[in-house]
Amino acid sequence: MACYADATGQNGTLEMPDTLVTDLENDVIFGVYAPGNRIIEDRVMERYGAKRHAVRNAIAALEARGLLVRKPNRGAEVVDFTPDEVDALYDVRIVLETAAAERTPLPSDPRIAAQLDDIARRHEKAVADQDYRAVFWLNQEFHEVQYSCCGNSRLAELIGNHARAAQPIRVVKYDDAAHMQKVVQEHFAIIEAMRGTSHEALVAAVRAHLPASAEAYRALYERRFGSRVKTG
Repeated sequence: MACYADATGQNGTLEMPDTLVTDLENDVIFGVYAPGNRIIEDRVMERYGAKRHAVRNAIAALEARGLLVRKPNRGAEVVDFTPDEVDALYDVRIVLETAAAERTPLPSDPRIAAQLDDIARRHEKAVADQDYRAVFWLNQEFHEVQYSCCGNSRLAELIGNHARAAQPIRVVKYDDAAHMQKVVQEHFAIIEAMRGTSHEALVAAVRAHLPASAEAYRALYERRFGSRVKTG
């Protein structure tokens, strides 16, 4: 069991305030806490060996990231998107991410392209090894570097916020080998476009990279619930 120091360091270890957030986030993303599940403080405290105030801070952090939602008389629970909500989220992501692609200076600095290539190759290896947590975080790292190049920090921040909200949606396709190989190739296509001079090519590469996870989530949701759409 991981040990999380409290604010006073009473357990004699250095405080790592983000570790609990990361571990809880991982468990939400990878389905330990399924969509719609309540996050019960006492159970989280027991699972992670954490103090109550640390658990509350972690829950608040994941609410801010859009992974948890607070419901009246229920407390925090894992967000459970409807297909229409997923479509709306991905519509916004396409607008933001293609806008960033249009604003990215081309060709990119060779050092940035080399950094992205290194991340993409480590991501490719993680896919081959079926190390899905590494796949997830390397994908995050790749796109954070990619969109930091757009020259607009506010736009990059908005992209990051919406990408975090989409985290549980993206992992739906991780057990689909053909999809994951397509993702690997799309990363290299983005790098190739960033090495070139055509913003149209970069926008096309970015646009091609987004829809599959949303489509898979819709199919999964309809297998669970039929075609009904949740309201309220």
